[in-house]
Amino acid sequence: MSCRVAYVALEPFPSAKGSGTRIAAMLGALVSSGRQVHLLTLPARDTAEAPPGVTLHPLAVLEPNFLARALAFRDQVARQLQAIRPDVVHFRGVFEGQAALDYAALRGIPAIFEANGLPSVELPYHYPAVGTSPAMLTRLRALEARTLGAADAVITQSRTTLAYLCDHGLPPGTPSFVIPNAADPHVGDADAGDASQAPAEPPTVLYAGTLAPWQGVAELVMAARRTARERRLRFVLAGPARRRWELELRRLLRRLGLESVVSLAGALDRTSLARAVAGAALCVAPLRRDHRNAAQGCSPIKLYEYMAAGRPVLVTDLPCVREIVTPERGELVAAPRPRLLAERILALLDDPGRRRALGHAARAWVREHATWQHRAAALQAVYASLGSSAG
Repeated sequence: MSCRVAYVALEPFPSAKGSGTRIAAMLGALVSSGRQVHLLTLPARDTAEAPPGVTLHPLAVLEPNFLARALAFRDQVARQLQAIRPDVVHFRGVFEGQAALDYAALRGIPAIFEANGLPSVELPYHYPAVGTSPAMLTRLRALEARTLGAADAVITQSRTTLAYLCDHGLPPGTPSFVIPNAADPHVGDADAGDASQAPAEPPTVLYAGTLAPWQGVAELVMAARRTARERRLRFVLAGPARRRWELELRRLLRRLGLESVVSLAGALDRTSLARAVAGAALCVAPLRRDHRNAAQGCSPIKLYEYMAAGRPVLVTDLPCVREIVTPERGELVAAPRPRLLAERILALLDDPGRRRALGHAARAWVREHATWQHRAAALQAVYASLGSSAG
């Protein structure tokens, strides 16, 4: 009988966010190895079908408050696990992790924590009041430490993040694995242009990803004002945004007089996004050098997808970024300050030879080291290391 895996995530699925892409890839890896996969998640806004081989359990939670929603989701997960009776529980967050770990302890089965971000770090960015409450942060950190301490194995996205987890409760003896994000090696095959060619006029500078403040999108907009003084460019910001983030960006565009220079394209489907990346003269990721990005770390899927399409990349030089982008396959900028961004953008657009070299090297590296097929093999190895109970 094949191994039954419960994969639990406190977020909608499918989604346009990078986490949605990663979840789909992890599910595919488990299914392709012959496991029965049950996905417990929040429902997507639109009616969604389960990926092939996956049984989808959308758990509707109507609580508007995030913490209340997380606890209600946890309680529903506990009930669902009793019905599904999995052989392995694989969870992505500390709230649902409480139910997963309780069930795993009761049945004596492995519990795998895929920890890509801790709420004591993430929540203050989304809900600033959390960051001003020492009592709340203390409770969150205690919950994180308990979850890390009880997991049978921990998977995370970067060596930077793993080091952060080790400093915040991950016991030295816990089996720990770094499985970064990745890209489809065929991204851009049909539409990719040659980075050495003269870009279409006006050249497009593309940012693709969530339009969150910590991504440096406001700094990119201010850099657009500086580049506009020297040459005509088109900036496209493509990705989902909370309403308040979008309103703040639109106010900034109006104040700077950039509404004809910078476009907010919204979340694009996979085909449209691939076409946008392929048509860009330059792709950027101006991550802020803050606690979330520099200390906790991340593994931006946008970087892999830019690189898979052979695009020249400009990105903030952070420890986690250096795990993906080196000076041989991307342009690193010390900080996302508008002046520095503008200078590097203009310099790269004026140097087609360097853009060609960066794009070719980046694409070759992704194909050789950073496809979702590579990550599937890594995940399957994690499960194999847990022994016969994980199938």
